[in-house]
Amino acid sequence: MEWLRVREILKVISDRGSGGNKGYVGLRGTILGSLACATCDCELPIRTVRVVPANQTVRSPFSQSHRPISLKLTSHPDLASKFTNLEVLDLGFNHFNETEEIFSALSILSSLKSLTLRGCELTSISYTSLSQLHSLEFLDVLSALGLNISFPTISPQGTKFSSSLKTLYFNPKNVDANVLRSLKAFPSLTMLEISESNFDKNVTAGDFAELRNLEHLVLDAGFNLQNEFFKSIGTLTSLKTLSVNSDIQGFLPEADWSNLKELQELNISYNEFEGPLPSSFVNMTSLQKLDFSAGNQFSGNPASNLASLTSLEYLDFTGNLFQIPASFSFFANHSYLKFVYGNGSNIVPEPHPASQTWVPRFQLQELILPATTQRSIIPFPNFLLSQTELTIVDITGWKLTGEFPNWLLVNNSKMIDFSLGNNFFTGHVKFPSHVTPNIQRIDVSENVISGQILGNNISSIFPKLNILNMSGNAISGSLPYEFVLMKSLVCLDLSDNDLSGEIPSNIPTSSFIRLLKLSKNKFTGKVTLLLALKNLAYLCLDRNFFSGEIPSSLFSDTPLLSYVDLSNNNFVGKLPRLAFNSSMLNEVSMYNNHLEGNIPNEFGRELYALDLSGNNFSGPVPSFKHSVLSVIFLSDNRLTTLPRRMFGDNNDVVILDLSNNEISGTIEDIISIIGVLNILILKGNKLVGNIPNELCNVTSVLSIIDFSHNSLSGPIPKCLGNISFDSPNFFLLKWPNVLDQVIYPPSIVLRRVNFTTKSRTYNYQGTIFAYMSGVDLSNNKFEGNIPAELGNMTGIRAINLSYNDLTGHIPSTLSKLKDIESLDLSFNKLSGNIPSQFTDLTSLEVFSVAYNNLSGVTPDRNGQFITFDESSYEGNPYLCGPPLRNPCADHSGQPTLHSPGVEGDRDNGFMDMYVFYISMAVSWTMVVLMMVAVFYISPYWRRIWFYFIQVVIDTCYYFVIDYFPRLY
Repeated sequence: MEWLRVREILKVISDRGSGGNKGYVGLRGTILGSLACATCDCELPIRTVRVVPANQTVRSPFSQSHRPISLKLTSHPDLASKFTNLEVLDLGFNHFNETEEIFSALSILSSLKSLTLRGCELTSISYTSLSQLHSLEFLDVLSALGLNISFPTISPQGTKFSSSLKTLYFNPKNVDANVLRSLKAFPSLTMLEISESNFDKNVTAGDFAELRNLEHLVLDAGFNLQNEFFKSIGTLTSLKTLSVNSDIQGFLPEADWSNLKELQELNISYNEFEGPLPSSFVNMTSLQKLDFSAGNQFSGNPASNLASLTSLEYLDFTGNLFQIPASFSFFANHSYLKFVYGNGSNIVPEPHPASQTWVPRFQLQELILPATTQRSIIPFPNFLLSQTELTIVDITGWKLTGEFPNWLLVNNSKMIDFSLGNNFFTGHVKFPSHVTPNIQRIDVSENVISGQILGNNISSIFPKLNILNMSGNAISGSLPYEFVLMKSLVCLDLSDNDLSGEIPSNIPTSSFIRLLKLSKNKFTGKVTLLLALKNLAYLCLDRNFFSGEIPSSLFSDTPLLSYVDLSNNNFVGKLPRLAFNSSMLNEVSMYNNHLEGNIPNEFGRELYALDLSGNNFSGPVPSFKHSVLSVIFLSDNRLTTLPRRMFGDNNDVVILDLSNNEISGTIEDIISIIGVLNILILKGNKLVGNIPNELCNVTSVLSIIDFSHNSLSGPIPKCLGNISFDSPNFFLLKWPNVLDQVIYPPSIVLRRVNFTTKSRTYNYQGTIFAYMSGVDLSNNKFEGNIPAELGNMTGIRAINLSYNDLTGHIPSTLSKLKDIESLDLSFNKLSGNIPSQFTDLTSLEVFSVAYNNLSGVTPDRNGQFITFDESSYEGNPYLCGPPLRNPCADHSGQPTLHSPGVEGDRDNGFMDMYVFYISMAVSWTMVVLMMVAVFYISPYWRRIWFYFIQVVIDTCYYFVIDYFPRLY
C-alpha cells in the first residue's frame, strides 16, 4: 500500500478545522509511513498536498525556500479512490531518485489541476504520461538548482492535457525554433515563462505567434537573446504582460509596437539597450506599467513616445540617460499616472515656455526623479502646484530656482519623504502649522535658503520625522531647541550653514538622535551639553569655534558613540587617558586644534581610524601593539621618539602619517612588522639610517612612500622594484554599519593625505587615492646608484629623488614606467647621458635632472618632452641641445667634449674650428680693406700712417745696429 515511499521521515499534517486551508496536507520529515496510510483517517476530501523538505515549516503550496529530500514515487491502485479530488500537488525543491517513473505514478490523479516540480533534480520528463492528466492547467518545472530540461516536440493531436494547460514555467537548456514550435501543443496557454535558458540568436517574437491566447510572456535571465527579437513584436497582439530581462544589447528596433493594444505591463529592465526610443514605440493605449530601469542606457528625449501612452500608471526609467522636460507637459493627456521613477536622468527646460501653464489630470503618489542638468537654472515646474496626493517627492539636482516651495509640503498631507536638495531655492523654510503625521524624511540640503528656521512646535508637527537634512545652505540664527525634542528624530544634519551660538541646554536624555552633524558653522562654547544624547552614534562638530577642554564623559557617557569629528576647532588641554577606550568607537578625528601633552596609549578594540594631526602633542609616539588601528594620522605635532615596539603581530595598518614632527632614530621599528601597509608618510622628521629591506616585505600593495626631509642615508634598496605601487587597498578596512537612508559622515580614511608631486604639495582625499601612487625620498643623504630595478614599479605615478648624493648613470629601465607623471632627479651627482628611451613616457608632466654632472644630448623634443623648458636641464655644463642654449658640435649623434690635458683633443670641442678659421680670415680681410679705404679717402691719416711706419722701421734698424755688436 505504498504510493509515496519516503527515504527521510514524513509526517502528515491535516488541517480539518475552520480557520485553516481546508483539505490541505503537508508532509515533512518526522514520522515514517506511507501517504496512503497516513491519510486514511482524513474526514475531508484532500484537495492540496505539499511535500515539504525535512526541517522546514509547512507554508503555502507555492513557497520556494526549502531544502531537498530524497523521494521515490511508485503507482498504487488504491490511490485513485483516496485522491479523487486532489487538485494541487506541490513536490517542489525535492530530490527524486527515479524521475523516469514520476509522471506515470502521477497519471492516476485525474482531478489534478496544478503540479509544481520547481527545483527538483529531474533528468527526464514523459509527456505521454502527462497526457492522462486531463484537468492539468498549471505546470511548473523550473529548476531553481540550475537544472537544464530539454523540451521535446509534442504532437497536439488527441491530447486532452495539451488543450487544458494554461500556465507553463520551464527552462530548457536550449531554446530554438523547434522548441518554440512544440509549444503549439498547448493552444490554451495564457501564461508562459522561459527563464535561464540559452536562446538561439535567430529566435524572435514571431516564433510565439501561434499561441493565439498567450497573455503573459516572461523571458527573464536568458542568454544570447538579440534585439532583433522585438522586430516582430507586433504579431503578439493578445499579450497583456511582457517581461524580457536578458542582457540584450544594442538599440531597441523599430516595430509595430502600436499593435499591442492589450499590453498592460512591459518590463525590459536588466538589459543593455542604448540610444533613443524608436519612433514606433507609441500608441500602446492599454499600457499601465512601463519599466526601462536597471542596466539600460536609453538617451534622447522620450516625450513624444510617452505622450501617447495615456493609460500609464507606473513609469520607471531609473539609470537611463533620458532628457526629461521639467514641465512634464508631455503627460498632459494622462489621467492615471501615479508613480514616476528616474534616478540619473538629465532634466532639461521646456522648449515651449507656454507649456508651463498646463494643468495636469493626474495625481502623483511617488515622484522619485533625482537627476542632473546641464543648464545652470531651470524654472520651477508648475504641474506640482496641483499635486495633493504625493507621498514621496525627490527632485534633487534639478537646479530649480525661485522661493522655497513651502506650499508643496503643506498641500500634501500624506507626504512621507520630501527631498528637494541641490537646487537654487531661496528664501526661508517655514514648516507647516498643522500636523503632518506621516513625514519621515526632509532633505532640503544644498540650496540657497537663508534666514532662521521658522515654525513653532516642530516636534508636534512632525511626530514621525526620522531624518532632517538642511545642510549646505545659508541658514542663520541658533540651533532650535525644538529639534532636540523630536522623539522620533534619528538624524539631524545642519552642517555648512551660518548657525551660531551655543548648543541648547537642558537636552532631554530621552532624545533618540543617533547622528548629529553641525560641521562648518559658527557654533561656540563647550560640548558638555551634548552629553545628554545617550543614543548618539555619529557626532560631527568640525569647523566651528568650540573651545575648552574635551571632557572624558563625552566618550564614557555616550556608550553607542562610534564616530567623532571635533577637528578645526579651538579645543585646548590634554586628552583624557581613557578618551579612546570606548568599546564602540570606530573613528576619531581631532586635527587642527590646540591639544597638548602626551597621546594616550589605551585604544578601544573597535577603533580603526585616529587623526590627531595639527595639534601640540609632545613626547613619544604611542604604542599601537594592543590596538586594531588601521589608519593613523599624527602629523604636524611635536612628537620626539618612537616606542620600542610600535605595532603588534596582529596590526593591519593601512595608512600611517607621522610627518612634520621631531622624531629621531631609525624607521626599522616602524615598518618591520606591518603587513598590509598602503600609505607611509614620515617626511619632515630627524630620522637617520638606511631604509630597511623589510619595507619591501609588506603583504599588500604600497601606493605612497614619503621619507623626504630627513637625514636618511645609504643606498636606495633594490627591492623597491618588487612593489607594484597600485591604488590603496581600502577594502582591507573595517567599515561600520551605517544608518539606513543616511549619508555617512566623510570617513577619516578618505579625508586627506598631503603628498608632494609635480613640484607642488597636493592634498589627496576621497576616491582620488585610487589615482595616486608615488615615492618621495628627496632631501636626504642617499648615495650610490639609482637601482635599475625601480623600472619594475609599473603602477607608480611620481618619483622624487632630488637633493641627495646619488651617483652613476640614470637607468634606462625607468622608461618602462608608462604611468609616471612626475620624475625629479635634480640636485644629485648623476653622470652620463639621459636615456633616449625617456621620450616613450607619454604621461610625464614634470621632469627634472637639473644640477647634476650629466653630459650628451638632451632627449628629442617630441611627445611630452616638447613641453619641458631649460629649467629641467640647467646646471649640467656638458649637456647640449634644445631647449638649452648650448648647441651640440656633432649633429649626427653624440657631441665631442673637451677634456683638458688629453693629447689630440685641442682641436676638438664645442666650437667648429673650420668655421673659426674662416671667420678669422674674413675678419682680417675686412680690417685691411677698411684701412685701405680710410687711407685713400683721408690724406691726413695717410701721412700719419706712413710716418708711423717710418718710425717703426728706424727704431728696429737702430736696435739691431746697437744690440747685436754687443753680443759678440
